[in-house]
Amino acid sequence: MPKEPIAALAQVVASVHKALAEAQDALEAQEHLIQNLRAAAASAPSAENLAARSALDLLTDRERQILVLISQGNSNRSVAKALGISEKTVKNHLSALFTKAGVSDRTQAVVLGIRCGIVSLDSPASDDASRPPSDTE
Repeated sequence: MPKEPIAALAQVVASVHKALAEAQDALEAQEHLIQNLRAAAASAPSAENLAARSALDLLTDRERQILVLISQGNSNRSVAKALGISEKTVKNHLSALFTKAGVSDRTQAVVLGIRCGIVSLDSPASDDASRPPSDTE
């Protein structure tokens, strides 16, 4: 067998080995960065997040349900149907939710809900969200 193809193959193998080592280094650096970000997020909540949590602590169970349902892309009509209430009642709850949370629209409310853990992006629907609360509207 000629030397040139073997030498070329050895060079390709060396190049692949080097690329794999660099990729492994990059993955380790990425994992380290993720761990640091998680530790920083868990250690000290920002003043903004603390204020948001305080605001959302004021929400009633029904307002929390509605927040979860709108986070799933439901219209006022769909929320009303799921909870067995009128669209006007949904609008009233949304208005109260916006005021308590200090937001001006659904998107801001959902983002705040995500930041504070009321809304989860992991599960598309929650049985708790569609079940009416035990208290009155």
